[in-house]
Order: sequence, then structure tokens, then C-alpha cells
Amino acid sequence: MNSVDIFGSLIALVGAWLLYRSRKRVFDRKNAYGQEVFTSYGHKLVARSIDLIASFAATIVLLTGIMVLAIEHQYSWGWIVLAPAIWLFVVGYIPERNCCRPEKPR
Repeated sequence: MNSVDIFGSLIALVGAWLLYRSRKRVFDRKNAYGQEVFTSYGHKLVARSIDLIASFAATIVLLTGIMVLAIEHQYSWGWIVLAPAIWLFVVGYIPERNCCRPEKPR
């Protein structure tokens, strides 16, 4: 285990912890019936914006750590992670997704 492994693992752990904390913020706002409780509409907008930004940043940090580890170990197990990432980068789509296809007339 070299310094790149430690660095990538720490980045991935920080990203996972940030993702956990952002999801926990949403959970802590829920009441016994599963509804989120806010004091005002403005508080709801601010809280949702913070949650969105925190989740996005945590996902980016987590994926960065995973990619650092995958690039470091690309000849042993890293290709398993890098192959789909390269496919999405080069081709730019996921097969069998219906989001970009026009709807068929009925």
C-alpha cells in the first residue's frame, strides 16, 4: 500500500461521509409520518438547495477517490471501474435508456 492508495482511500471515505451526512440531514427533518417538516417556505428552499449541493459535491468527491484508486490499480482490478467510465466519456450514453428517444405514437 503506497501513498496514492492512502490518498485515494481517504478521498473516497470523505466523500462517503459527506454523502452520509447530507442524507442524514434529510432524515432528521422527517416527522413520525415520513414528511419533511420546515418552519417556512424559505427554509425549505434553503435546506433543499444545501442538500442538493452537498450531495452533488459528496458524489464528486467519492467518485474522485474511486477513480484515483482505479487508475492506480488499472492493471489488476481497476479496469473493471475504468471501462464503464471510459464508455460514458467516449460514447456519452447508457444503452437502453429511454430518456432521449422520442415517444412512439399509440
